[in-house]
Amino acid sequence: MPRKPTEKVVEHRITLGTYERQLFSDAVTSYNFKNVSTPIVSALSDVSFVLFIGAAIGLFLDRVLPDDWRSVTEFLTGQDLSDWLEVQNIVGAGIGGIVGLFVGNPLAGAVLGSVAVEGLEGVYSEVQTAAIDNPQVTSVFTQFMLRSYWAIEKIRGEQ
Repeated sequence: MPRKPTEKVVEHRITLGTYERQLFSDAVTSYNFKNVSTPIVSALSDVSFVLFIGAAIGLFLDRVLPDDWRSVTEFLTGQDLSDWLEVQNIVGAGIGGIVGLFVGNPLAGAVLGSVAVEGLEGVYSEVQTAAIDNPQVTSVFTQFMLRSYWAIEKIRGEQ
């Protein structure tokens, strides 16, 4: 049986005030942040992913650091090495900017990349402070990373 046509159309409209629009905007922002941050946090929780990222950074250091960085950093330890590595602030901002392009805000990505590098420098400083009693141990982690990179480069050069 066919439907009877409507005689009257009633339209309902909901108008949000400034406060409600701000609440809605904040809810959308937090939802988007959750969608972006959840995969990043889960990836960083996986040890193999972090090792992969570390290896990738190690393999591409020659492209972002000055040509003579190996000879300059070979005998640097402690604070001297940390001072020389200030270049990574620029690198971190560049990588963050590139990631920000995919998210839609390269400026925010650059800022977050630079902040992340500063955070890592803070961790590095804390490790140095903890090992200050033994100068041989002060920059063990940095030396380990550089020597690992040199070993990888040596292996790549032999192939």
